[in-house]
Amino acid sequence: MTESIQAGSLLPPAAWFQAYRPEDHEDPYPFYRRLQSEQPILYLEERRMWAVSRYEDVERILKSPAAVRERRNTLPPEKRDQVPAPAPQWASIRRITDSWMLFRDAPSHTRLRGLVQPAFSPRRTERLRASVTVIAGRLAATLAEMPEPDLIADFAFPLPVLVVADLLGVPSEDHALFKEWSHAVARLLDVAIVLPDDVPVISRAMEEMEVYFADLIRARRKSPGEDLISSLLAAADSGDRLSETELISTCILLLVAGHETTVHLIGNAVQLLLTHPDELALLRSNPRLLPSAVEETLRFESPVQMTDRLLAEPLLLGGERLEQGANVMLLLASANRDSDRFPEADRFRVSRSPNRHLAFASGPHFCLGAPLARVEGEEALRAFLAVSSAPELVPEKSRRRATILFRGWEELRVRL
Repeated sequence: MTESIQAGSLLPPAAWFQAYRPEDHEDPYPFYRRLQSEQPILYLEERRMWAVSRYEDVERILKSPAAVRERRNTLPPEKRDQVPAPAPQWASIRRITDSWMLFRDAPSHTRLRGLVQPAFSPRRTERLRASVTVIAGRLAATLAEMPEPDLIADFAFPLPVLVVADLLGVPSEDHALFKEWSHAVARLLDVAIVLPDDVPVISRAMEEMEVYFADLIRARRKSPGEDLISSLLAAADSGDRLSETELISTCILLLVAGHETTVHLIGNAVQLLLTHPDELALLRSNPRLLPSAVEETLRFESPVQMTDRLLAEPLLLGGERLEQGANVMLLLASANRDSDRFPEADRFRVSRSPNRHLAFASGPHFCLGAPLARVEGEEALRAFLAVSSAPELVPEKSRRRATILFRGWEELRVRL
């Protein structure tokens, strides 16, 4: 493609989607609106997948028992053991990710989630708020000492790393390791932008984390504490417990999956408030709207733009027949701007209520860490507002992250 194809171009939606590049998504929302009105259920021949853009359809698939994550579950029972093994360079990565509940179906997913979920209940997460507040306040104080801080590198990126490290009981002297590992594996969840040279770096980071958490788990078995690892070691349901591999994989998943969404949530929230001064003024005058502002950020600029599902059986959707084995891309960000669901869908309003968005998905794979992400978002905004009297963006020194899956900022310079 020799020139950028914008969302408002005259190309048919299928052609635009095929030509779409990460750098072409500065504003994908006009395209999403057009997709909803012209081809809400669109088959992409070259990618062999369906793209679904309307809220009602996206929510239906997220909640459908026919929608699965494991390819083997779309095959006849006699063929489910014939799924090809991963390429050798991915072996050490897959050894960890294959145990992530994120990519598992029932009954395995149900079991893993049931064992871990109590540690992430809203009530338990609220008890973490004091710790999140301290971390956010400390990071925000450093912003005030800089002429043009990068809100991502100096604030949004380290905050969730430090929160998860604290949650897992990682000693403070090892926090730097967590930042390094998190940076290395940040690309893993968006396989479309993983380059061949990235794989050894990600693999090495995964192996180092595997060794680190194995040691930490052994230490917690001997001397339990108040941290999440100690709680997970004690987690039991009808005598069931997480295996050593599952426990290590879960710890790594918390660091990886919980990081990207929160970084982009914080960055997007600040950028939106600074480009909507009336909403910023309303929030300053009524801090009780902080939770609502976080929810509206999640809806208006969904950190995760899309997710995929496979169909274990045929499904009729909007007059289209999607066959068994079909790959379906669910455009969460499009669904969250669906005017049939949200009045004034393209307007950012921190007081919006109700706001039943799909930023954390829905159904059995609803984001387990959503309560913690919300607390982090609220306390990050509270801390930022406390140290900034008249904040403004430095757009010429800011750039979006070049990825289709996530919507956020690689660099976001501000003046406080």
